Amino acid sequence: MVRFLLNKVSNYNKVNEAYITFVQQNELEPSHQEVSEIMVIPENEISSMLNNTIKHISVDAPLSGDEGDSTILDLIQEIDGDAPDEDLMKKNLIQEVNFGIKRLSPREIEILSDYYGLCGNNPQTLEEIGIKHGLTRERVRQIHDRSLRRLQKYSNHKQMRS
Repeated sequence: MVRFLLNKVSNYNKVNEAYITFVQQNELEPSHQEVSEIMVIPENEISSMLNNTIKHISVDAPLSGDEGDSTILDLIQEIDGDAPDEDLMKKNLIQEVNFGIKRLSPREIEILSDYYGLCGNNPQTLEEIGIKHGLTRERVRQIHDRSLRRLQKYSNHKQMRS
């Protein structure tokens, strides 16, 4: 951790405030000489303070001088949003799963859907699925395993690979 002297921090804050005020009033960035004239501090001190700082920029500011250009906010990817390639991969996976599921019986489809939480349902345990279908937990496990083996067999199918 780096500790700055209190007087240096105070000077930096004053210079930064003068810098921001100048930008707001004149709508352009001041030179180090202009800030030193406002603050009555030697220009080399102003230079060292301003060069060692990070300037704040607005995410709504245009990337170039034109009004119609994009902003930094346009370039930032949404955190919650999926990247285009991930979206494509999800769609492809759904198509492949649907292709394989067509070869299963309705009961197998329902058991796999319940177990993995497909079709917007929450995943369920073998016990919960057994109660729902009137089967033992072991029988549900057997159907689940057999369904997965059948899906793996179809995954070797030419259409599933491509």
